[in-house]
Amino acid sequence: MLIHTNDQLKKFYLKCQKHEVVAVDTEFYRVNTYYPKFCLLQMANKDETILIDPINKKLDLSLIKKILYSSKILKIFHAAQQDLEIFFNLYKKLPKNIIDTQICISLLGISNSLGYADSISYFLNQKIDKTHQFIDWRKRPLSKKKLNYASNDVRYLIQLYSVILEKLKQKKICGNINKFHSKLLDKDNYLKKPGLAWQKIKINNKEDHKFNLLKEICRRREQTAKTKNIPAKRLIKDQEIKYISKKKTNYSDILKTINSIKNKQFKEELKKIVIEYNN
Repeated sequence: MLIHTNDQLKKFYLKCQKHEVVAVDTEFYRVNTYYPKFCLLQMANKDETILIDPINKKLDLSLIKKILYSSKILKIFHAAQQDLEIFFNLYKKLPKNIIDTQICISLLGISNSLGYADSISYFLNQKIDKTHQFIDWRKRPLSKKKLNYASNDVRYLIQLYSVILEKLKQKKICGNINKFHSKLLDKDNYLKKPGLAWQKIKINNKEDHKFNLLKEICRRREQTAKTKNIPAKRLIKDQEIKYISKKKTNYSDILKTINSIKNKQFKEELKKIVIEYNN
């Protein structure tokens, strides 16, 4: 059900308080921006599944905030990191009392990256249509097929968690679940500090690179991307950063790579950084 009024939203909120559990998922658009564009929120308690359009300014989303940050209501996600990023960007803090079923499944020794549809198939013997997985969720109105697709992303989550929890209890693991969520709930993952941006670059051998140069390029790229709200790799690709910072790369070849960068301001900044680190 697509929520249209604050009264509908309040009734759902009260039910979540009663049930003390809610399944959560989001749909967003992230193609031309650094920050994801929040497009749809899906939630389900034990009785119903609702869809909330954050683009609808008439809805009182403070009730959603109360659900997300209530320590009494368990929030169940699957592969939660990108969803948590949405809420962290909105509210500057992470939701409380959460469970990620993908993490729980990994504790059973099955897979540490089992997708939602495969998880539902494996544990509940239900098939989920993922036809609308890669679409532009900004477009309105939302078709019935899209709404049904979005609903399915939370409709089975509480049931899925119940089945997984029972299996974890059988293995006597359930008492340790929260400690396996500590990395997911580390706010540093969502602050995206420019000084730590170099950690995203996969390097086989650090000794092959001018590592301080690589760190500084990554820092400046992240800082610029956040300021301009554009994808970091649109400024310069990871492979180009590794090439520029490699000890064996000729200075003339470095300049050729830099001159191919389209963003003029970033190009000039990068030239200054390279000159500084090569002197």
